[in-house]
Amino acid sequence: MKFGLFMLPCFREGVAPSLADFYDEMSELVAVADTTGWERLWISEHHFHYYGGASPNPAVQLAAWARETKHIRLGPAISLTPLRNPLHIAEDYAVVDQLSGGRLDFGIGRGYLPHEFAGHNLDPEQVSAMREEGFEIIRRAWSGETFAYDGDHYSFPKLKLYPLPLQDNVPIWVGASRTRDSFEWAGREGFNIMMNQYPMKPEDARERFGWYLDAWKDSGRAEGSHEAMMSVFLHIADTEEEAVAEAKRAVQEHANLFRLLFSGDQWNEDYAGDESVFDFLAPDGDIARMFRERTCIGTPEQVIERIERYRDWGFTEMSFIVRTGEIGQDQALRTMERFNNEVAPAFRGKQAAG
Repeated sequence: MKFGLFMLPCFREGVAPSLADFYDEMSELVAVADTTGWERLWISEHHFHYYGGASPNPAVQLAAWARETKHIRLGPAISLTPLRNPLHIAEDYAVVDQLSGGRLDFGIGRGYLPHEFAGHNLDPEQVSAMREEGFEIIRRAWSGETFAYDGDHYSFPKLKLYPLPLQDNVPIWVGASRTRDSFEWAGREGFNIMMNQYPMKPEDARERFGWYLDAWKDSGRAEGSHEAMMSVFLHIADTEEEAVAEAKRAVQEHANLFRLLFSGDQWNEDYAGDESVFDFLAPDGDIARMFRERTCIGTPEQVIERIERYRDWGFTEMSFIVRTGEIGQDQALRTMERFNNEVAPAFRGKQAAG
């Protein structure tokens, strides 16, 4: 089982003295992860809102961290390929791979937030096709071939990308949470998969992961040869009650943002069931149960138990959000220290189930 640090940069007044200070705090967490054996660093991409909006182009921060770190692999989770020119994406991340000495893992996806599609004047019905077409361009560009392209969404004359990545084959990860076509496309193409447990019931997460595994096997690939990452909130305390009390406001804020960004008729059948997260956060909701089912918020023993569940499902990596909203920098650093000392040793060297 591998462990990663997941950055979802939600900055607003009160989170840090300034946005510049917030970036410095993120870099401090990255340095801890790099020097204590965490295998991967991920950072999200979001636009036009303080929900993740402090990272509108992950390649910028990853380029800086590439020079500040020595060991940890790093990548976007995810690069929203329909929102940008795929040739520019290919150029940016080729530079990141060069600056990092070949440590790039490239996460791609279609996105899911309605205001981001609207802000880029995109038809939500077309973004899956744009993702696939855009990524075909990125792959061909990274191969070093000279090529022209004439597709439904992108076209350009004959060209050759410069610079190229340092790695001959950059590991590819597909971010998928809800839409079946994303899971099945990733499995068919032989890409790694990354998921987010927070909005989903555990049984839904396992079912959706199964779509990926079925497509992986149906395409003739060996069972258990995939890589799969689940991202969750991580917060560790001496008792479950302490952990819940310390993390509750941060998770409530996250859920309220989720609700706001999917207000009104923007919620559709692709997201059916995910609204259940709001029930737990109501005044009479069982938030401790939600934390047990969907996060790694609890005691070290509880965190170990939950990681074991994902390992048994077939996940090979857990990636943790440790710093968000009301969970401040000092708390995040304490959680990372406790994780390194009390949780990680239980998993080093152990493999996911086939």
